[in-house]
Amino acid sequence: MLRFESSRSLSSVSALLAVLIFTNAALIGCTRRESRLSNRTAIEVNDRIVTTKEFADMLAKSLRNRDALSVKDPQILQKAKSDLADRIVMQIISEQWAAKNGITVSTDDVNNKVASVRAEYADELAFRKMLADENIAVDSWKEELAQSILRKKVYDKITASAPEPTDAEIRALYENGKKDYQRAARIRLRQIVLDKEEDAKRVFDEVSKGRDIGALAKQFSIMPEAEDNGDTGWIEKGILDVFDQAFKLGVGAKSKIIKSAYGWHIYQVIGKEPEKRLTLEQVRPSLVRELKEQRAQSLFARWLEEQIRSSTVKRDDAILKSISLSTHVE
Repeated sequence: MLRFESSRSLSSVSALLAVLIFTNAALIGCTRRESRLSNRTAIEVNDRIVTTKEFADMLAKSLRNRDALSVKDPQILQKAKSDLADRIVMQIISEQWAAKNGITVSTDDVNNKVASVRAEYADELAFRKMLADENIAVDSWKEELAQSILRKKVYDKITASAPEPTDAEIRALYENGKKDYQRAARIRLRQIVLDKEEDAKRVFDEVSKGRDIGALAKQFSIMPEAEDNGDTGWIEKGILDVFDQAFKLGVGAKSKIIKSAYGWHIYQVIGKEPEKRLTLEQVRPSLVRELKEQRAQSLFARWLEEQIRSSTVKRDDAILKSISLSTHVE
């Protein structure tokens, strides 16, 4: 049996644990017998072979965000191995089908995706910290991105023929889920929030004299919507008690000073809408997306099943089961 040992405290970062799994696997592989086991075929799809060593490496990566206790659970570990084996089969089938059908991933494809992800972070330092926290090497991450892009291209190609939903199907989905399209009463406010009661009292005096709440919000409010003259946008009933009190006021009415966990509020009601059910036309775009995705997933599942049936897929469950992980909490 191949056994991957690791020893760290319970508070250790799970990503480091996953790395230790495979580091020790390399040491274990020093014996002749276990070296042979490491090179044994774990999964084979047509002419593509995944060795036990390769599978263990992939397993380590897939477990990098799990804590030590969950990784020790035999059921969780077994499910992780089974799920990984399924993903490997799908990835290889996708790669082989893509190669036969001229679907490729270019350097520009990967760089554009990297740039898209990078844009979500404040700067390069924050981006690099994310990779470090996840214990991901940049090259390894880019390789995973390329695989993901390829799978998406194959998925899009296979599902491109999915028919558009009919009006009857859209209406039927709407009727079956009417209860889900009930929208709570909502209100729109222009508010000023201050962190000190004495400041709130001074501003309230200005409001009482007829000063514009929007202008005062822009000047004094501590909330982000201050830049938009205090406009909160639509708020559904039941979100916060401080806002629920506004439902007792009419449009145009102004509140007194109200305290909440966020500070001292002064607001004016600028819009109110009662509880209502969204119409078919209002939710049609989301219904169309839902139906199209259902059809696409069904089409892709059938395609994948056909590919597996027409391929030579072998999985050595005994060798996969023999890959185990022991953790020791210090």
